[in-house]
This record gives sequence, structure tokens and C-alpha cells, in this order.
Amino acid sequence: MKKLLILVGTLVLAACAHSPLQIWLQPQVQVAPEAIGEGYSMSISGVNELPGGGLGSLGGVYADTAQVTIGNDAGEAIAAGLRQGFSNWSFRMSDGAPQVDVVAKLVKLTYNSPNTFYTTQIDTSAEINLEVKIGPRTYFGTYSTSGKDRNLVKPSREEVQSRVNGLLSATLQRVFEDQKLKNFLRTNL
Repeated sequence: MKKLLILVGTLVLAACAHSPLQIWLQPQVQVAPEAIGEGYSMSISGVNELPGGGLGSLGGVYADTAQVTIGNDAGEAIAAGLRQGFSNWSFRMSDGAPQVDVVAKLVKLTYNSPNTFYTTQIDTSAEINLEVKIGPRTYFGTYSTSGKDRNLVKPSREEVQSRVNGLLSATLQRVFEDQKLKNFLRTNL
């Protein structure tokens, strides 16, 4: 009986070690109110162009099975973050015949530990391609953020989710710090 309990306990621990980790994207931006888009309607859509189904691995002994995946619609998550920021610039969100059309493509989002024996180093990166159309004129911008972090133990789901959302939020924040984008909007509205 004792051997059976030890075997069951070992299997339970092994299953936990092999479990993939699913996170939810909820990026946030801090944008000071401005009247750049006052009186103009805007449509924002997000597209998930991430290759494969995951962001990377938690690393460690079971790196191949400890994959990090996204649990919600990544395109909609980045679109929601952008709507928050552009609303602070006084744009009115609209789906029907908007004066400004924004498409944000999430082309890179990684959370990966290259360590195979223990999780000590974590590499993160995010990249978004933005296309803003006003009539016949189009503005293209690419915004990216990357980081390196250290952990002595395997991080929890909450820690991974917080780190990835912080990275994605910083990438979206760069959109609203882009003076060329502001000038494009001011010149063409």
C-alpha cells in the first residue's frame, strides 16, 4: 500500500511538472488626455500573427512540455489596449464607416527560458505592426520591447501572466509615445 501511495504521488508530481501554462492577455496603457481626434471616428482591429500556438517554454527539466500558451483572443486583447489609449486622444470608437482605421498585428510575443536543468534566465519579447489609414494616406509603425529576467524557481501562472502583460503593455505604450504617429494624425485629420 505504501509503495502504491508513493507511486501515485510521484505520478501526480510528474504530471504537474509536465503541465503547460495558459495565460490571459490584458495589456493596459497610460495615455494623457489630448484632443487629437476630437470629432473623428476610429475603428481598431487586432490580428494575431504569432507563429505556432505558444509563447515558449518555462524551461527546466520538462521544458518540452512546460509550454506557455495564450488563453484568450490575442488580437482582441491588443485592440482593447489600443482603444483605451486612442479614446484618451478623444477618438470616438465606431465599427461603421470610421474616418480612421487602425489595424494592429501582433507578430511576436515570446516568454522562453533557454535553461534546460533549472529555470534561471527568462527571455521575453513583443512586436506589434501598426497600420493607420486616413482616407488614401497610411502610416506604418513597428513597436517592440524585449527583456531578460531571472528566476530561481519555476514562476507561477500569475507571475508569467503579469510579466507578459507588462511587456505587451510597454509595447503598446510606445505607440502613444510615437511623435511621427501624432504628427501624421494631426496633419491628416
